[in-house]
Amino acid sequence: MSQLQSFLKNPKSLLLLEYSIFLLAVFYFGVLLFTEYKTLGLDEPIVEIPIQIKQASNIALYVMLAMLSAELILKYMKIRNMRQFLKKYWLDVTMVILIPVFSGIKIFKTVQIAKKAKIIKYGFKAVDKTKKYIKITVKPKILDSHNLLIKHKDMLDQNIQ
Repeated sequence: MSQLQSFLKNPKSLLLLEYSIFLLAVFYFGVLLFTEYKTLGLDEPIVEIPIQIKQASNIALYVMLAMLSAELILKYMKIRNMRQFLKKYWLDVTMVILIPVFSGIKIFKTVQIAKKAKIIKYGFKAVDKTKKYIKITVKPKILDSHNLLIKHKDMLDQNIQ
């Protein structure tokens, strides 16, 4: 009997794998909760998290995904039927797909950055349109006023002479 078959038949080994994944997930999301305080609407962090723990959290995410993928492969090898596998473990498959896509609240950061970029873009557009408006409307009025003053001065000069 191969080591893989003995691993699959031993329920304690799969249970150990699932608990390991759970602990990594708790660690990752715990660190994420304390590092993304601005997204939660807080001005300052509840607990200061050192940069080394943040880096370890990112590593834990990838290890957790690798372990989830390995667990799914082992479960599929046990069933050997894709339809039954997806029916039974659809939530696990969804997790493996969605965790890297959304990896916590990091997606909100990119949305916030995009919103800030749009605001800056609209600000530049507003300034540019204001400049154009000033060139079109205000400067001709100033020139008209200046020309009118010159005409009045000329008329006054003619009346004086």
